[in-house]
Amino acid sequence: MKKTIILFLLTCITLTAGAQNLMSVKGVVKDASTGEALIGVNILVPETQAGTITGIDGDFSIEVPVNGSVRISYVGYKSQTLVLTDDAFLNIALEADAQIIEEVVVVGYTVQKKRDVLGAISKVESTEISKIPVATTQQALQGRVAGVNVAAQTGAPGAPISVRIRGVNSISLSNDPLYIVDGIPVEGALNNISPNEIESMSVLKDASSAAIYGSRATNGVVLITTKSGAAGDAKVNYNTQLGFQQHGHLTKMATTEQYISMYNEAAAADNLNSIVQRTLIAGDWVKDFPNVNHLEEIFRTAPFQSHEISISGGNEKTQYMLAGTFYDQDGIIKGTHFSRTNLRSNINSQVKKWLKVGLNVSGGMSNNRLVSSSGDGYAGEGGSVVRYALFRNPAIPVYDDSGEFIDLPSEYYGNSVYNSFFGDGYNPVGLTKYTDRTKKTKTLLITGNMLISFPADITLKTTAGIDYNNTAFHEYNKTWGSANRINATNSLSESRVENFNWSINSTLNHDIEINDSHNITSMLGAEAIKNSGNGLYGSESEFLNTDPNFIYLGLGSSRTNISQPVWESTLVSFFGNVNYNYQHKYYLSGILRRDGSSRFSAGNKWGTFFSVSGGWNVESEEFMYNLQEIHKLKLRVGYGSIGNQNIPLYAYTDRYGYNYYYTFGGDSYNGYALTQLGNFDLKWETSNQFNAGVDLELMKGSLGVTLDYYYKITNDMLLPASLPPSIGRASPFQINSTGNILNTGVDLELFYRKNYDKGGFNIALNGGFLHNKVLKLDFPYFAGRVDTGVNATRTAEGYPIGSFFLYEMEGIFQNELEVLTSAYQGNNIKPGDVKYVDQNQDNVIDANDRTYLGSAIPLFTTGLNFTGNYRNFDLSMFFQGAFGQKIFSQVNFDIEGFYRGFNITERYYKEHWRGEGTSNTQPRASWSGKSNNVRASSRFLEDGSYFRLKNLQVGYTIPNTKKIGIETLRCYLAGTNLFTLTAYPGLDPEMTVSTNSAAEGDLANGIDWGTYPVAMTFTFGINLTF
Repeated sequence: MKKTIILFLLTCITLTAGAQNLMSVKGVVKDASTGEALIGVNILVPETQAGTITGIDGDFSIEVPVNGSVRISYVGYKSQTLVLTDDAFLNIALEADAQIIEEVVVVGYTVQKKRDVLGAISKVESTEISKIPVATTQQALQGRVAGVNVAAQTGAPGAPISVRIRGVNSISLSNDPLYIVDGIPVEGALNNISPNEIESMSVLKDASSAAIYGSRATNGVVLITTKSGAAGDAKVNYNTQLGFQQHGHLTKMATTEQYISMYNEAAAADNLNSIVQRTLIAGDWVKDFPNVNHLEEIFRTAPFQSHEISISGGNEKTQYMLAGTFYDQDGIIKGTHFSRTNLRSNINSQVKKWLKVGLNVSGGMSNNRLVSSSGDGYAGEGGSVVRYALFRNPAIPVYDDSGEFIDLPSEYYGNSVYNSFFGDGYNPVGLTKYTDRTKKTKTLLITGNMLISFPADITLKTTAGIDYNNTAFHEYNKTWGSANRINATNSLSESRVENFNWSINSTLNHDIEINDSHNITSMLGAEAIKNSGNGLYGSESEFLNTDPNFIYLGLGSSRTNISQPVWESTLVSFFGNVNYNYQHKYYLSGILRRDGSSRFSAGNKWGTFFSVSGGWNVESEEFMYNLQEIHKLKLRVGYGSIGNQNIPLYAYTDRYGYNYYYTFGGDSYNGYALTQLGNFDLKWETSNQFNAGVDLELMKGSLGVTLDYYYKITNDMLLPASLPPSIGRASPFQINSTGNILNTGVDLELFYRKNYDKGGFNIALNGGFLHNKVLKLDFPYFAGRVDTGVNATRTAEGYPIGSFFLYEMEGIFQNELEVLTSAYQGNNIKPGDVKYVDQNQDNVIDANDRTYLGSAIPLFTTGLNFTGNYRNFDLSMFFQGAFGQKIFSQVNFDIEGFYRGFNITERYYKEHWRGEGTSNTQPRASWSGKSNNVRASSRFLEDGSYFRLKNLQVGYTIPNTKKIGIETLRCYLAGTNLFTLTAYPGLDPEMTVSTNSAAEGDLANGIDWGTYPVAMTFTFGINLTF
């Protein structure tokens, strides 16, 4: 017992002495060259494994044992370890480590020193991404990278995003880039990755950088690296955004008084020469009509919120990061909504000195409520709530006296004589309520990696992953309105699509340095990818029980469609890469990849892709030593051939469909018929690409310019070709390899940065010039339907993809003499009608006079970003724009065509022809002139150029928060899309990317069917770290 008491006392004395031997150490960490405080530097005590990070002023405080040490480390700087004998204040200056800084550039399957990069690669950091409150990953690229055009397909919450890197490369295949997240390719999971989870994005734009991905790299590659933890005490980050959205510019429509005036003017003129007489609107009836702006009726002020919390930390062996995000957004059009929940876990561990492993797991769920809006892929081109709001007569109320939606206005007013006045546009507000359209998505992305280090600088890295996504689409149209309206019979459509993709790749890397001069890095790798999925589609109508609990497939009286497709494809690859440089002055690099794809027949499954490139670091030459102004000068050149294998599955084999009727002996029998004739000779679409660039930095790296010229040709385009009926089916098709496309242009990126004692600023400007042209095509493709049997675009040799071929409006016929002395345009042409240019001088205006008038592909895209800080204040401004593209306003084709019972624009009312000399831009008010005045012509073609203040943010970091246990606390106000400079009179010049039900894709871009516009947002946010 006595010994036990003595042992206990000795233990207490020892613990007390140990506690008393700890001392509190304070200090500040700065950049050795600039004196700027460094935020987030890791401070670690090896003896106790205690850790912390520096605050906003580079300051820190930590408990250290007497005669203990602290290790100071920061990405891009040389680490320091200090042995302490007292608690003196530490002034620590970290020196930049150029080698570490250059190693942060992510390239295919590996990383590379920045000064050794030869390809056209642009990078977007998390600091840039965090400045814009965007919902999707792709939106963070908009305006940030030269040569990359990013546009939302609609402004609806959760809408798909179109990304085009250096132009449009294919007519019939996807032009989307390849996305790689933490080393594995992803598809559906990308939509459920929160921008807050991203550490950086690298965009590979040329063959020199992208050829390592072979048959999937034609459209460029986006490499996404998610955030991970760092050694030190657990760090908790909480970021929140609260805000609201409003619509921007709205098309000015005619008032009730203006529309009645126009209607009566047209009716009076047409009644003189028409058997069908229209009744004029009596003056004593006008006073009973309201003046409703139906466009304003469908919009609302919509709130949104975002919350993200993460916990990260670890020690020198194991680091972790756990994060969760919730995003919720109402749309500015009534009835639209988007919400998303994300969870992520990233863990990295140095298990052994020679073994490092990592595991990233992320999952997400999203719920999207939609309304019909052109371009959303869920309705025909005409099925747009915005379109119906533009059409709706302002004399029609939204609701009747009992609060029900008004459908047929003539029934409401009790006078069918005025049907032609009221028109037949559907009630747009009613459509937002009575159409239940939702899309729910679940995703799971798991990535594991293992890095084994061998002697002689040899490493083996293996990355495996699973990308799973499940999308459920539901649309129920309730019964409402009169018997002849769109929703007279209720209907239900359901679909379930499940994709399961797995991939695994292994690379063997070897670095060799000979005589401190010759540097060789080599890589050999193999990869296997399998994509599989299944779907279930069904639709029914005539549900007798309209209780929501009984609206399921199988309960409707009329079944119209049931299908259950399955699909599967595989890709097996072998690849290698060798990089050589002499004293980091002269560079040579080569990439070779062999891909085997199940999408092609046995004789064409394998394709070979390659690139070769060279570079010269001119600043390393002796003759440059006296030119101190030049900090960096590198010349780069590269050439390569990469591919596109995204053809429809099983295109090499015959395909048959059911529900085709055959007639025997006068009776019809249901059976199968050929729908696709297989083509065993199909081969890869290949893109031969040349790139030459220069990287220049002046003033010790304060001013920098990157300039790239590129020239790329897509060969053997895969196109569906119609076959003659003699093949045994009325309209079969076959996919063939034919046609070439050219994309050439210049990318420019420029920056200037300056730091002061109390602040600094950074200006970044980028711009991309693009020329797109079809070099070879067996026959033209007509697309871009704007009316029954009328197309606005044509893809043909010598012109850009999806070019506008239209009649060119010369003006307005002012008198009978002009009509008689001009080219023949048809019968009953009168003064006040549109006059067209006789392009071929044959004195007849017909389809042969349609001519090229531009395309929807921007000639120049740009982004301008300014960030600055002074003391605790910070400011960022981001501008984005596109120039040279055209937009065909299909909505104006209808509402300024004056050939249906639709409302008109205020512009048409004020500028229309009323007599000789009154107008040379808008024709007379007449229904009889529709066949001439409403042609697919330059009258409806607009300049789509715009320059927009995409984001403005002002923030303040509150000082001295450590006293209350908070590491950093920043508050900010932000606004997006605050103003737009454009000549386009429609709702939004940006929303012209087509994914409508016609499935014409890039062949029909730039046609405005009444698209959901982008919103202005106003945000208050908080960034909190403790």
